[in-house]
Amino acid sequence: MTWWIKARRAHTVLLGQFLLFCLLALLWRDTVLDLPSFLAGALPAPIVALLPVLLCAGLALCLDSRLSAAEATAVRPVARLDTALVVVTVLAACATGLVAWSLGGTSAGLNLGRDTAFLVGLMLLVRSVAGSRAVLAPVAWGFFVLFLGRGPGGHVYFWTVLLRPGSDPIADAAAGLAFAAGLTALLIRPVARTDS
Repeated sequence: MTWWIKARRAHTVLLGQFLLFCLLALLWRDTVLDLPSFLAGALPAPIVALLPVLLCAGLALCLDSRLSAAEATAVRPVARLDTALVVVTVLAACATGLVAWSLGGTSAGLNLGRDTAFLVGLMLLVRSVAGSRAVLAPVAWGFFVLFLGRGPGGHVYFWTVLLRPGSDPIADAAAGLAFAAGLTALLIRPVARTDS
């Protein structure tokens, strides 16, 4: 277990990024920026909607930091340890969102856990096929949503997930499905063949 923690660098990389994630979530919980949209002009968007990208990058780095020879012959359940790391990280993001929301933030803080689960699931799904390049998937999705996720009049499309209200059952279901599919992909295929 000690070699797994050291190989993944979770105690340094992921912990540092999570602390930054918490700090920014608390500082930016009410911050709304006017961001450009190709279909609807400049529209306000909560900046915390893009914070999960920070945790996705940290998780991707930790999951890609591996000792291939040791893991190939390991008797310990490395894939299950990686899955536990991902689940704990997403649960911690959910708790951070609840704290940010309870301190008087907008519903965007409450959505932080759902958005993190969705983007982490997306990253894990892409990672099972594209390997370490999957770290770009959450970033690309965030920009895709910001630029194309709103229609005329500012209506947020249902498929965006990130900008949908917390009470939206479609966004909640999409986040749950993406996260479950990502965890399944991590358990079945921990490393894409394109990396070897």
